[in-house]
Amino acid sequence: MKHRLILINREVRQLYLYKKLELEKGKLMSIRNKTRTFCREISAMAAVVFTVSLGAVTTASAQDQDLGLIREGAITVAATASFPPIVSVDSSGAYVGIDAEIIEAIAKELGLRVEWVNIKFDGIIPGISAGRFDVGMTGITDTVERQQVVDFVNYADVGSGIIVAKGNPKGVKGIDDICGLIVASQTGDLATTYAKRQSEKCVAEGRPAVTVNEFPEATQSMLQLRGGRADVIIHDYPLSAYKVQQSDGVLDLVGEQFSAAPYGMAIAKNREALAQALMRGLDAIIASGEYGRILEKYDVSQIAIGKATVNAAAR
Repeated sequence: MKHRLILINREVRQLYLYKKLELEKGKLMSIRNKTRTFCREISAMAAVVFTVSLGAVTTASAQDQDLGLIREGAITVAATASFPPIVSVDSSGAYVGIDAEIIEAIAKELGLRVEWVNIKFDGIIPGISAGRFDVGMTGITDTVERQQVVDFVNYADVGSGIIVAKGNPKGVKGIDDICGLIVASQTGDLATTYAKRQSEKCVAEGRPAVTVNEFPEATQSMLQLRGGRADVIIHDYPLSAYKVQQSDGVLDLVGEQFSAAPYGMAIAKNREALAQALMRGLDAIIASGEYGRILEKYDVSQIAIGKATVNAAAR
């Protein structure tokens, strides 16, 4: 009997130990299962994050490709950086001025940067047409003739201004008074075209022709007037007003601006995606007030437009 009790006790202990072992194994399996589940969840989350990140990069790259930009993530802008207050380079090497601040603000809206290329004015449109730059922007007037070569995203309405020596010795009051005078202007500037057209009109009316001397940069034409080698300078109104302000009283601005026409960001033909992007960016800074603040800073609020347009000269 005693021997049987001992055997029973051994069986009970074995059963107890077996159950305890099963319980521990169950706990261990539960922990393993939870660990595996956790690892799977972490892996899944990592995959999602990676996919989203990759998608964002792909979207940005696709956007650049859609715009056809010369350099990824950047708008390459050709400018003549001797054209204050339109665009110039300050002592730190930064591009400043009305056009510079407008295109920088647009690029920021589009999540892009601006890469500047400083070239002569008469090389901008040929360079755009040849695909060397994305945008040309130095107070370029949108004309039907220029639209044969490039398209324009319009951002301002600007006329021309007449500069004379202090005291206006030739008595010039407007464009009709320049017959027989020497005019200094910038090569490729629409103001040069106005002067030549006026010369033809003068001759047709039996008056003396206008002598139009062209120079690569605005600063050179200013030197002609200061040195007495020109009677009149004709430039875009913002530049004319700025040059008179900076002349220490040596020059005068005559009358109001004339022949107002749209300024445009020049882009190559058939770049619809880039045109639409520039318009979106411009409309955004107009709506935010940034556009108005830029114009007010340079005292040219009168050239403002209310909405971006394309090839406005054709309308």
